Amino acid sequence: MAPTLQPQKQTALPAGTVLIVLGLVTYLLSRGRDGFDKGLFTGATVAFMVLGAYLLGSTFRRTADDPNDRTTDTNGDSDDDLWLPSRDEH
Repeated sequence: MAPTLQPQKQTALPAGTVLIVLGLVTYLLSRGRDGFDKGLFTGATVAFMVLGAYLLGSTFRRTADDPNDRTTDTNGDSDDDLWLPSRDEH
């Protein structure tokens, strides 16, 4: 079984930002080009932007494994509680 790739929060924010900036640079380089060059830079733009968005999104994502990441709603219930129909009756 292959190990899963989990980006670290310390490196995901700078790496995601760099990839987004690289995507913007390759987009600007693709302007005014034609043929293979334009396709190459456009493909690199998409790849950099998607990978950068993934890394930035993983920075702010909450995981169920983190015990310090428990939030409560307005009723004081935590996010880990399951929805129960009996709570809606009162």
